[in-house]
Amino acid sequence: MIRDEARELLPLIPTLLAVAETEHITEAAHLLGIPQPTVSRQMTRASALLGVDIVERRGRGIALTATGRTLVPYLQRVVVDLEAGLDAMSEHDARARGRISISFQNTLGEDIVPALIRAFKNDHPAVTFELDQGARARCLNRLDEGQADLAFVALSSEHTPETSFQLYDERLVLVVPADHRLAGARSVDLTDTASESYIAMGHGFGMRSICDELWSQAGFTPDIAFEGQDIHTLRGLVGAGLGISILPRLRDHGPDTVEVRIDSPAARRRIGMVWSHRQPPSQVQAFRTMVVRSGRGLVVR
Repeated sequence: MIRDEARELLPLIPTLLAVAETEHITEAAHLLGIPQPTVSRQMTRASALLGVDIVERRGRGIALTATGRTLVPYLQRVVVDLEAGLDAMSEHDARARGRISISFQNTLGEDIVPALIRAFKNDHPAVTFELDQGARARCLNRLDEGQADLAFVALSSEHTPETSFQLYDERLVLVVPADHRLAGARSVDLTDTASESYIAMGHGFGMRSICDELWSQAGFTPDIAFEGQDIHTLRGLVGAGLGISILPRLRDHGPDTVEVRIDSPAARRRIGMVWSHRQPPSQVQAFRTMVVRSGRGLVVR
């Protein structure tokens, strides 16, 4: 419980501190933007509540008594604590009501990004999301330019723990038509596919960068029959017998295609979240923290 005199003194704190700072009734009134008589009445009221004089005349001005000076640091502490509370409240409100801009590769829009957003909005229902999807290069460019707060992309060696977090990695497979000569193979060395026509993502997509590296390691430059912007489209073209492709594994890929293991440890892609060195708004920090703490459990692969 707040003591009666303390409760009645609370509204007078700004006046007491203004008088302590200026040691002049008129200047204190100007500082507070209130009439001079109001300041005088409030000081009289404060002395009556405390039962002691807290100011005394000194020439044309006034000064705090020893008792008044004893009280001032405690009043200042009240103001500091109140301002800290207001700052904390504003931060909480920003965390609760802010906007988060996310860029992500097309292949992550079906399950990964929605699962993370759903989990975050359970505790932050008023936060809104601005979503942009596209090629890996586009996502990272938007992040670098400050147009996105976070990017969900295939990670590379440039991404360190200071600015990224790996959610999972997944094996890449060779996808061939069901009647292809390699359809019954347990695994394949990519050198055995040098004469094949490939179907690949366009340049700028994360999958294309990984494929280029795999073909380089295998020692050949493939014949690219088709380039696309969507993994499902690429798989459909393979199923139609128009070529082969290197793609992430798919549980339910249908009868038209077969997935064959690639004999290379590099046939994997790491998926994660990337951020910039800029200080993030509180709601972005909260989302990032949730992904780091719980993201791997939310993403089932």
